[in-house]
Amino acid sequence: MAKLRRKTLLKSNLEYWLNDKLLREGLYRNITVGETDVYGDDMSKLVPITDDENFSNGQVWQSAFKNWVYEDGIPSSVSGVAPPIVASGITVDGTFYPEATTSGAFAHFIDFPNGRVVFLSPILDSSLVQGDLAFKEITVEFAERFDNERMDLLTETAFKDNPQQDGTVAYPSKEQRTLPAIWIDFLDRTNDGYELGAKSLVTDFKGVFHIWGRDGFLRDIVEDIVNDTHRDVVLGIDFNTAPYPLLSKGRKNPAWPGYAELARLHSPYFWRRIYIEEINPKKDKPLFEIERTQARFRVRIYPNF
Repeated sequence: MAKLRRKTLLKSNLEYWLNDKLLREGLYRNITVGETDVYGDDMSKLVPITDDENFSNGQVWQSAFKNWVYEDGIPSSVSGVAPPIVASGITVDGTFYPEATTSGAFAHFIDFPNGRVVFLSPILDSSLVQGDLAFKEITVEFAERFDNERMDLLTETAFKDNPQQDGTVAYPSKEQRTLPAIWIDFLDRTNDGYELGAKSLVTDFKGVFHIWGRDGFLRDIVEDIVNDTHRDVVLGIDFNTAPYPLLSKGRKNPAWPGYAELARLHSPYFWRRIYIEEINPKKDKPLFEIERTQARFRVRIYPNF
């Protein structure tokens, strides 16, 4: 595999840093087995889906929530609120089956980004499948990933399909992305010499955080968090040697100790400081009742610190 360099490493670091920051701001929701909403619907329930051609019917069970929290060690930011639950297994017909140790009929793995459980062999569609989990309230992805795959958005619009208004539970498909969201978009970069007579470069990257929310209130909350990163210094991780948090098919990597553990100055995986030099949010025109902000940013990376 080719060595990862500045732009690739910067993109990975911004994604994992921003996810970590939003979780530490309390933007997650815990769901426990049997927990119901105001309409009495079981929010912990997973349903069988048949639209994934990679698996047989009865293997894939989808939660109503995507982007399950896989990050360990996130403290509670609000007194009296529990830290996020990291799913470790699944409950079938009242019996809990740990992911790590279960074999046989209920062996499975958890697909954290898609908010679903995949059984290695199909189980009965009539099974009651439930999970203890936490999901991220904010989606963080790259704009190019969304554009290239032409993914659908799943959002509760103000009038016709908001579950809080009509009691409908919507189960997203693998191809859908949920709002609110931050789409990270890189535009260009410039290089300047760092010291006379050397090839070392100081690199400035310019880009946009596209902040989308189903209403202005949620968009403003996310916009404030992003705006407050102005002049932050992000400690970058060298993913040439450090483990990534997720494996194939959305499985959690047991070698991933957490962003904060790797992003330390004296960590063997330390890469560079990432200086957030500018953040300039500007309200954008709504799109299909989606409230939007463009937060243009500039980050700087030095060659040796």
